[in-house]
Amino acid sequence: MPQKGAAEKKPERGICFPQDGKGGRSTTTAGKSILAAAMRGAKSQKGEEYAKLCEKEKNWRFKYHKHMMNMVKLSASSPEAALNVARAGADFMHNNFEFVDPTTEKVQKFSEYMADAQSRGSFETGTVNGLDKNKGGKPLVVPYKGDELSGASLKSQLQKWARYGTMEPDAAMTVSSIANGNLDLSGKVFVLIGAGSAMGPFKKLLEHGATVVCIDIPGAWGDRPASMWKRLLDAARSSPGCILFPLSKPASECKTDDDLIKAAGCNLMEQPAQILNWLKTVLPGQALTVGNYTYLDGDMHVKLSLAADGIIKHLFESRKDTSVAFLCTPTDIHVTTDAAHKAATENYGFHPGRLLEGLVQVLSMGKLLQKNALKPIPTDDNSTIKLVDGMSVAQGPNYAIAKRLQHWRAMIIYEAGGVVSSNIAPSTATLSVVSNRTFGWAYGGMPYFKPYEIFQQDTTNALMAAVLVGDVTQKESPGNPANRKKVGIKNTLELFKFNSVHGGMWRAAYKADSIGEMSVIIHFLGGPKLFLPVVLILVSAVVFGVLKVLGKF
Repeated sequence: MPQKGAAEKKPERGICFPQDGKGGRSTTTAGKSILAAAMRGAKSQKGEEYAKLCEKEKNWRFKYHKHMMNMVKLSASSPEAALNVARAGADFMHNNFEFVDPTTEKVQKFSEYMADAQSRGSFETGTVNGLDKNKGGKPLVVPYKGDELSGASLKSQLQKWARYGTMEPDAAMTVSSIANGNLDLSGKVFVLIGAGSAMGPFKKLLEHGATVVCIDIPGAWGDRPASMWKRLLDAARSSPGCILFPLSKPASECKTDDDLIKAAGCNLMEQPAQILNWLKTVLPGQALTVGNYTYLDGDMHVKLSLAADGIIKHLFESRKDTSVAFLCTPTDIHVTTDAAHKAATENYGFHPGRLLEGLVQVLSMGKLLQKNALKPIPTDDNSTIKLVDGMSVAQGPNYAIAKRLQHWRAMIIYEAGGVVSSNIAPSTATLSVVSNRTFGWAYGGMPYFKPYEIFQQDTTNALMAAVLVGDVTQKESPGNPANRKKVGIKNTLELFKFNSVHGGMWRAAYKADSIGEMSVIIHFLGGPKLFLPVVLILVSAVVFGVLKVLGKF
């Protein structure tokens, strides 16, 4: 009998972490096993050595980062190693995570559950058509600091961002090309897993006439989900686009919006097979772009990522013209461009404030303000690949693994001939982020470090939606495997260096995870523009006070 006041453990349902042999489902054991399996997939002596080190790690929560770096280095060594690592890591998760049937409580491997998806049923379909009859598209608009940028003003700002280093030049060119004339997405179909996400492209796609297939939690789950579905329905009606979404009962039985909202949605972690079955039947004959925009804290993020991965994997296998999309976090380990690496090296050199920053490095014994430009990684063909380490250890290993699975799937599908949009988005001041006061303070000080800029949500959404559209609609897109030789992608790991809107992280002098404390101090000492003058005044005041005490004045 549980002790009085103790929280009753909820029964396991849907996707579950592997059993750890000790009566539990340890996320630590699973995390180490996932990375070890991935590294063994490289089929090399170094891979085996790294795998054993990972399995022996005693402080996984705060030391996982070095094992992620080892895994990426292995992937960078050769095109074969990169794909073998990706396939081994993804396969391990599918074959070892379990699925507990919510009805029968039957336990089986997630891969077995998805292989038997056809026996699991499906959903009815809801449809809301836009009432905006202005067909033919309209210019792309990017909200920025109170202005609505489009056409020439947008292109000018894109050039400023690229020159300053806030985004890569190819990303600026891609968005500029989308900004030419009217953007008409009528006839284009985008499946958004996590349609209501704050960071998703839902609103911008609808604005330009796209058909958006919405996957998100059931509206019957409470006021917040219901409010989210109302927002999606209202946005669809006021647009020139259209939305489709799963229903738990026929649309003909939904007489009002309240009825529609209560029947709308699905449980991604408990119904991935049903969602897959439904998506296989949606708009037959039309090409889909399916993107994962889900997020939850901790182990739930891994489960969501795996559920979405199972759907994307099998959907691509059954509908080969499906393209896939992910929104990459800047706080990860990525392949970077030669130009970005050179800029990071130059920004580490002498600049205003460098002496003060050097003092901080010394006093912190090298823990703060670590050099961002890493030594290039040698490859098996005697070339090099340059990496940028933007990983934030505070986000935890579950977050890193959930995002890495998305990388792996993008690489696997790209190699199989699928078009992939998997671009780095900038650090963004979403409500969930800035509600954490420490993050809010750090964001306030980060722009001191050239060329950082913290974007607002509407700006990020518009920019990343434009890059997505470019990736999946333009024939010359680097995300199209037909252009692989032309753009120079030898290793599928290089896919992520294109069209990056990293917010300055790739070109900054210091690693992202080493500027947080300093950024908070900068925020409280006047902010990025006033920090150095304030420090100078404070130092001058201290010196004057000391000299006065010593009788020099």
